Amino acid sequence: MPFQSAVQSENAAKQALPVWYRLDANTQDLQMVLHETIGLDALTTRALTAEETRPRCTPHGDGALIILRGINTEPGADPEDMVSLRIWVDGDRVVTYQYRRLGAADDLARELSEGAGPKTPGDFLVVLADRLTDRMQDVVDEIDASLEALENAQSEKPVPELRHAITEHRRKLVVLRRFVAPQRDALDVLVAEEFTWQTEIQERRLKDVIDRVTRLVEQLDTLHLRASIMQDFLSVRVTERLNRTMLLLSVVAGVFLPLTFVSGLLGMNVGGIPGASAPYGFLAITGSLILVGVVEFFVIWRLRLL
Repeated sequence: MPFQSAVQSENAAKQALPVWYRLDANTQDLQMVLHETIGLDALTTRALTAEETRPRCTPHGDGALIILRGINTEPGADPEDMVSLRIWVDGDRVVTYQYRRLGAADDLARELSEGAGPKTPGDFLVVLADRLTDRMQDVVDEIDASLEALENAQSEKPVPELRHAITEHRRKLVVLRRFVAPQRDALDVLVAEEFTWQTEIQERRLKDVIDRVTRLVEQLDTLHLRASIMQDFLSVRVTERLNRTMLLLSVVAGVFLPLTFVSGLLGMNVGGIPGASAPYGFLAITGSLILVGVVEFFVIWRLRLL
């Protein structure tokens, strides 16, 4: 018989069907519901309602406390701001608690209300983990495509714009990897443990999901490395531009330094300045300075300084 949500089917427990207790921040008397109504012990209740969580799996008897993360699909939210989903699962029930909405959980609830979806707690975990991984893959692929576009345009776009875009991508990659890698470890623990409600087929399907998450982690590492290389390239571009500017300023200063010295020397208001009384003295000095400047530029060009 189909796996049902306790929210939609009040008679599920009486029919001895697996039940999904779906709780959120709006649940009234949450601690009492978890401890008295559902029957979870105090340790599990505290773990399900903890504020700070990272993906993990903690076996407890024939059940397991599983904390997973999913992409935030709310309008206007950053996808890398991942939503925490706390799960208790055993042979008779699945209890989930979340502070914010999660698209994968909403999809499962809608399918169950239509009479489809997973039929056992083991299937529920497999489908949920698969949906969470699908959404993470979509976000990582978008970052990959965006980085590729930046790589193709990195020689054309302004450096400040590129630097801001690359920094934003690196931030997203770091946040995603922070939760994706532990999620792989949590699923590994879930597969390694032997539960009476978990079948061999479900374990194989979970291993497929773990393999996909592992590839996601590797892709995130590769993308982070590519972003670092692009940032290094930008640093080289800025350094080369600065070096060219400094070289040009040095050449200009080197050319005009002797000319300035000569003009300053001849411009002193003292007696005995050569050519002071000659009618063509100014033209001779000016021509000499121009000739010296041309010779200096020729020497600099021959030395490959320009």
